[in-house]
Amino acid sequence: MTDRLIRLMRIITLVQARPGILARELAERCGTSERTIYRDMDALSAMHIPITHKGRGRGYTFIGHFAMYPLGLTEEEVQALYKLLPVLDEMKPILPECFEGAYEKVLAAVYKQSAEKAEFQSGDREDYTES
Repeated sequence: MTDRLIRLMRIITLVQARPGILARELAERCGTSERTIYRDMDALSAMHIPITHKGRGRGYTFIGHFAMYPLGLTEEEVQALYKLLPVLDEMKPILPECFEGAYEKVLAAVYKQSAEKAEFQSGDREDYTES
């Protein structure tokens, strides 16, 4: 993947995670200039990604119910999620009630991603082609 494609995917993830994020914040998080972020936003718009600028000082957000799910967590990110499991019960009193459900959904997605990756690498995936 090219650096730009990775950055575009990161921008999508950041806008989804923090609606209203400013170009300045995106530039900092992506390690680039604000001008590059503006060009990237033009590229995303050209790809029909429903992203919009809400006005000066109000940042970027998605139009409607657009969402993309996390793509390609690194092994380190997966391990960080699993390291939280043993201390989750101790942390429950300080976490919002809905945190555990959200965390379980993320772990389910991580498990599915890991299982699919392992299946693909082992060559067990069946080939469904019509004769």
